[in-house]
Amino acid sequence: MKSYFATFYVQYPYYFPHFLPIYEELKKRGEHVHFILATNQNSALMEKIAKENELDFSFGEKKLFDIETKFIFFANMYELTNKLKAKTIFLDHGVGTKHCDYETALELFDIVLVEGNYRYKKLQNDYPSKFHKVKKVGFSKLDSIINLTTSQLNTLYETYNLDTSKKTILYAPTFFPSSIEKMSDEFPNDFKDYNIIIKPHYLSLSRNKYKGQIIKFDKWKCYKNCQVFGVDEYNLVPFLAISDVMISDESSAIFEFTALNKPVILNRFLKLRWSYYLNPRKFLKRMDSGIDSYRQIGDNAKDYKEMVTFVHQNLDNMNKLEKIRKKFTQDLCGIVDGNSSKRIIDELY
Repeated sequence: MKSYFATFYVQYPYYFPHFLPIYEELKKRGEHVHFILATNQNSALMEKIAKENELDFSFGEKKLFDIETKFIFFANMYELTNKLKAKTIFLDHGVGTKHCDYETALELFDIVLVEGNYRYKKLQNDYPSKFHKVKKVGFSKLDSIINLTTSQLNTLYETYNLDTSKKTILYAPTFFPSSIEKMSDEFPNDFKDYNIIIKPHYLSLSRNKYKGQIIKFDKWKCYKNCQVFGVDEYNLVPFLAISDVMISDESSAIFEFTALNKPVILNRFLKLRWSYYLNPRKFLKRMDSGIDSYRQIGDNAKDYKEMVTFVHQNLDNMNKLEKIRKKFTQDLCGIVDGNSSKRIIDELY
């Protein structure tokens, strides 16, 4: 049986952008790497991504128990780590302050990777007895953007057929709670002098409960200046690289974008399920209270009209909140130098 230095367990397609920069660095160092792909989340797309990146891969969770490997990376909780022969590493698939059960992570995994000072200091304070497992390394997903060459960036503009004489607005909402349903049907027309990129969350496109969001996307597709990308475009990274301003809501992608020193607008007008209106405590539990002190990282829009105003303000003055963005980036994303993957592998060694 072939032996590997590291293995990545990919439960969803959108975990690849976090893992691939680490894989590329391991490849440079001559290490053998394997990817185990889940079978219940669009396995056809997972296989397509693996083949495009020429990965050594197999399917099925059972492989985790048989594979000869020193380390296994996870981007979500996994309860059976004590059954595995390898050292286990937790790399959360989001960044920022969004709730993640790090107490459980510190119980289950041998190494817990965090990005910046916010998470690092919180775990140091909350779990001193297990803090030796915590390693502050930055955010690997950003490595592939920071290390883009001018030529590669120009190729992205061509790939996505963007008018380079115009600035580009990226709308990257989360699936719930989301602002999608409360956005105008004529959103692209309100910014007809700009390129519009709509990058829905994977779950918005793959679960029936969000079909109302798909109806909205279909309306926006009719505008010439607007492109709505489907499930196959699993990777947000290229859109972060080529966009000038980002609109989002409760997505951790806002911190990824501001780490590139670009302006973001946070939509605070959200559509909730009836159960959340009837039980506000359920809503508060779902939301991430930790984000509140960081909301000033971008302009917060209380309704669609205010969002339009904020977008224009930031397009006209890209430096509007630059000092705040830089201040908070080190807290939430850590050092943004394109070397996070190197630091992660150094920790493994």
